[in-house]
Amino acid sequence: MRRIVFFSKEDLAHHSMMNKINDFFKAKKYEQEFDTFNDIIELNHIGQYLDNEFVHNDWNPHEIEYYRAIAKNFKRSISLFFHQLTSTKILANFDDIDYDYTKTFWLLINRFDSYKTISKRDLQELLTKQKFNIRHVLFCNKIVSLFDEEIKDFLCKNVTHAEIILDYYEKKHDREQQTKYFPKSLSLKDKENLIERYVESEGSNLNYLRLIVKSKDSDSLKIGDKVKLKAKKLADQINDELLHSENAIVIKKGVALSEDQKEVKKIIVRDDQEIISYSKKRLLENTDPKTLVLNFRKIFGFFDFQGCIDLVSRSHEIDSFETTFMRSKNEFLASWAFGSKSTDGRMNFEIYKYFLDSINVKLEDIFEFFANDYLNKAFNIDYLKLHLPSSDSTVLEKIRLIVPEFESLLEQYKLYVEDDTVDYDLMQVSTKTSGFEKIPSLLEKKYVYPIGNEHDVLRYNFFNNMSPLFDYGRFGKTYSNFYNLILSKKIKIDEYVGYKRTYIQYFIDKKYLMTDEEGHLSLVNTDLLLLVGYFHKYDVISYWYLPKNLRSEIDKMKDENMVRFTDKLFTEAEQDYFNYYLNNKFSNGLWLRNKYVHATNSHEIEEQENDYKILLKLLVLLILKIEDDLMIAKSILVSHRKSKEQL
Repeated sequence: MRRIVFFSKEDLAHHSMMNKINDFFKAKKYEQEFDTFNDIIELNHIGQYLDNEFVHNDWNPHEIEYYRAIAKNFKRSISLFFHQLTSTKILANFDDIDYDYTKTFWLLINRFDSYKTISKRDLQELLTKQKFNIRHVLFCNKIVSLFDEEIKDFLCKNVTHAEIILDYYEKKHDREQQTKYFPKSLSLKDKENLIERYVESEGSNLNYLRLIVKSKDSDSLKIGDKVKLKAKKLADQINDELLHSENAIVIKKGVALSEDQKEVKKIIVRDDQEIISYSKKRLLENTDPKTLVLNFRKIFGFFDFQGCIDLVSRSHEIDSFETTFMRSKNEFLASWAFGSKSTDGRMNFEIYKYFLDSINVKLEDIFEFFANDYLNKAFNIDYLKLHLPSSDSTVLEKIRLIVPEFESLLEQYKLYVEDDTVDYDLMQVSTKTSGFEKIPSLLEKKYVYPIGNEHDVLRYNFFNNMSPLFDYGRFGKTYSNFYNLILSKKIKIDEYVGYKRTYIQYFIDKKYLMTDEEGHLSLVNTDLLLLVGYFHKYDVISYWYLPKNLRSEIDKMKDENMVRFTDKLFTEAEQDYFNYYLNNKFSNGLWLRNKYVHATNSHEIEEQENDYKILLKLLVLLILKIEDDLMIAKSILVSHRKSKEQL
C-alpha cells in the first residue's frame, strides 16, 4: 500500500500508517505543491489520524504541536481544491484516483458541494467508469438526493445490487455501520423486485439467499413470503450440493442404553463415532417420579453446575472462524457448538424417553407430579397447577394443549413471586402473556454478568490463547491460556521482552500480577481471576451458587462497575434459547408457539411428533428452573434462621 489511508480508530493499520506519516513530516513533503486528487485526499487522511489523537512514538511534545498545526493548514488546501473543482476535471482524472481513495473522494465531493458542478450526463459517464462504486456514493446524502432517479435506475438495472440492500438492512455487522442513503424513489416494492430478480438470477450467493430467508419486515425492507420461499428452495438445493460434495465433513454421534454398564454414563468412541452410553441398571435404582425428573439435570446434562441450562449458546464456544460467516442481524447465532449440544440434548431426551417407556412411565405424568405435588409441598406454594394432555390425544391435540399450559405455568410462577400466591382469578382477567425476560426470580441477586473495559481486558489477556501474555507456540500444546499457565508453571518476568514486557508490566502496575524475589510471576487476587474465568466459560454466574468468599469478591466487582446483577428467573441466554424455539424473536427460530397457535404448522405427523418432543424438553427445563429458584430461596431462608438462632 503506497499511500496513507485512515480506515478507522480501531484498525490496527495505524501502526504502519503512523510510520508513513512520520516519514512524510520528516521529509517535509508538506512543503510541496498538491495538485492531484490523490495528493489532496492523502492530506485528508493524514489529518484524520491527527484529529483522532494518533501520534508517532518518536515525536516529542513540540513536534506533536507543530505537526497538528500543519495538519490544520491541510484543511484549507482541501477546501480550496474542492471548491474550485469542475466537472471537466472530475471526469478527466477520476480513473487516476487510487482505489483506496474513491470513497473519500465522494465524501469530500459531498461535503464541499462539488457535486453541484456535475450534470446528469456527467453522472451517466461516471457510472460507466471502471473505478466507480455505487456503495461509496450511497454514503453521500446530498448527492443521492440530487440524483435520486438516476441512482435508483442504476441500482435496479443490476441484480447484484440486491446484495448492497441486503448487506445494509439484514446482515449482522460487528461494528456500527456508516449510514447509507438510498434514493427516496426506491420504494419497498422496488427493493423486493430487485431481490426477487436476484434470487432468480444465475450465480446468486448462498449467504445472501440465507439472509433473504431469515429477513424480518421493517420500515426499510419487506420481502414477501413467495420470494422467501424461492430463496429457501434455492438455498436448500445449493446447501445439499455442498453437503454431498467431497469437501463435506461427516460427524457421527450415537446414544445407547446398556443393560449391565457399571457407570451411569460414559462416552465410547468407536470407528470415529462418539456414543453416549447410559446404564439401565443404574437408572432403575431409583424410579420415584421426583428422581426421574431430576435425572434430566443430574445425569442427562441439561443443566450445568450452577443451575443454568447447559444447552444454550455461549460466547466462548463460538469459533473465531464462525464469526467471519455472514449472518442476519435478526437471527439466533446457532454456532457449531450449539448445534452439537442440541444434537446431544435430543439424543439424551430420546434415550431417556425410551427408558421411561420401557418401565411404563409417561413423561407427562412425572412432569405433572413434579409441578403439582412436589413443588407445592416441598416449598409450601399456594399453588401451581399443570395439566398435560393424555396419551389418548393425537400429537396435534397434545401440542395445542401443552403450549397454553407452558405459558400458564410461567404466569403462575410470576404471580407467586410477586404476590406470594397464585391468584387464578387475576390470571383469568389478564389477556397478556409475559415474555421470558419478564419472569422474576425470588432472589434480588440471581445472576451476575460482566461489564466494562476492565473486565474485557482481563478476560482477553488471561483467557484468550492469542493474548500477548501467552506464548502459544511454546505452551499451546499443554496449556490453553495464560491463566492456566501461571497457575501450573513457574514463569519468570525476564522471559518477556519487547512489547510483551510492556504488557506484563501493565498488569503488575495494576496489581493483578506480582513477582517474588526470584522474578517469578503470580496472581495477586486469585478469586478475582477465577471469577473472570467463570465469566469467560459461562458468560454468567448464578450468585448464590458461589461460596461466601467469591460472593464477597463479586460485590467488590459491582462497586468497581465490573459486573451487573439481574433478578430474573432465566439468564439472558436462556431467554434467547426459549424464544428461539417458541416465539418469533429470531428470524431463523422454530416459532413453535406461533405456528401451532395460528395453525401454520406442518401437517406431517413425523414433524409434529418431533415438535412435541421439543416442547416436552422445554417444559422440563422450565420446571427445573422453577425448582432451582425455589431451592436457592429456601436455602437462604434456612441459613438466615440458623444465623439468628446462633445469635
